[in-house]
Amino acid sequence: MPIIQHPAGHTLHYLKSGKGNKVVLFFHGFGQSSSAFGRVAELLPNHTVYFFDLFFHGESKWQSEKPIQKSDWKELIQTFLTDNQIEKFDLVAFSIGCRFALTTAEIFPAQTQHLILLAADGLRFRFWYWLATYPYLLRKYFKTLVTNPHRWNRLLHTVEFLRLIDRKLLRFAQRQMNTPEKRLQVYNSWVSFRHLKSSAASLQLLVRNHKVVVILIAGTRDKIVPARLISRQAEKINGAQVFGIAAGHHDLIALSQPILQTILNH
Repeated sequence: MPIIQHPAGHTLHYLKSGKGNKVVLFFHGFGQSSSAFGRVAELLPNHTVYFFDLFFHGESKWQSEKPIQKSDWKELIQTFLTDNQIEKFDLVAFSIGCRFALTTAEIFPAQTQHLILLAADGLRFRFWYWLATYPYLLRKYFKTLVTNPHRWNRLLHTVEFLRLIDRKLLRFAQRQMNTPEKRLQVYNSWVSFRHLKSSAASLQLLVRNHKVVVILIAGTRDKIVPARLISRQAEKINGAQVFGIAAGHHDLIALSQPILQTILNH
């Protein structure tokens, strides 16, 4: 597996497939790996595709307790583009991987042709995410939940009893954090990725100034990133295309394959 080395010791791993003239960079979601979009690549015979492992997933390593800055990501991707002699590319990302695609498009707008976001994370303010990752004391409390399963289970029982969130969303949280390793992965990802975010206004600039084609794909049964919230963001981006698919969060990639095939092969 190829690797990009950062001077600070961070490593970004990726897989390469195909030998076509068009280039697509794929970023998977939480709990997945670089293979998440593998089936999509089979539908792109005229492309060279690159699948990245996010940090704290697969083989990529972030060697610091400090969060990833956009300047760190710029250095890594610039090295990647230079090493692979890439001038233009499309970006496709799912869920938390959208934070990396958004940042890449923001830093390299002239090279970005399509920005395709599935269940986009990092595009709007999320109160609970902010509460868990930004205030120092609450971030420390979040870490105690990760290291103390009894506290985590008590919190889930309280949330369920008070009906503070949708039951399906609660079950998702239980599955994603049912082992110490998974809870640590959630903590590291949430805290370390918190500065990788964008906004509808920033995407509007990409569309207007650089003619980037922005496409948002949402699952109408998705309780994690509801389609109605994606639609609200899309309304703020003139020219953005929105696709609603009868899918939940975890089957959105698979059920989006026909759309991705049509767009990327156009």
